[in-house]
Amino acid sequence: MDALAECQQVATDAARLSCFDAAAREIASARKSGSLLALDRAAVVERKQQRFGLADAAKNPLGGGEADRLTRVTEVKTTITGVKASSYARFLIQLANNTAWETIEPLTLAPRPGTAVIIKQSGFGGFKALIDGERPVLVKRQR
Repeated sequence: MDALAECQQVATDAARLSCFDAAAREIASARKSGSLLALDRAAVVERKQQRFGLADAAKNPLGGGEADRLTRVTEVKTTITGVKASSYARFLIQLANNTAWETIEPLTLAPRPGTAVIIKQSGFGGFKALIDGERPVLVKRQR
């Protein structure tokens, strides 16, 4: 990729084209061999949002560093699509992003479908749900 960027500095058209062709061949060869991966940032973030809250989601799929920092997901904003009573004023909440979370703390009222919710990372590896109109409550990802 650096060679490709350096080609822009070549002065003459024929030499610049030759440089770009050589760099393109190297990139194509590296992609074909599997030594170079090209990822769409939006697709990576979407995948991380789907894995948000699962036990293995905290791993760095891109090897850590800048790439993982730039695609880090610390919250998910969506809506509630279904609610089932669990026990002791706890609820299993189905979300529009096809995930399910169970409240760990009791709620005063059952959440309603269509209500906005934000799931955020909280201290010590836990998660909190900010359900519109309620206080933040601890939740655990079920699926």
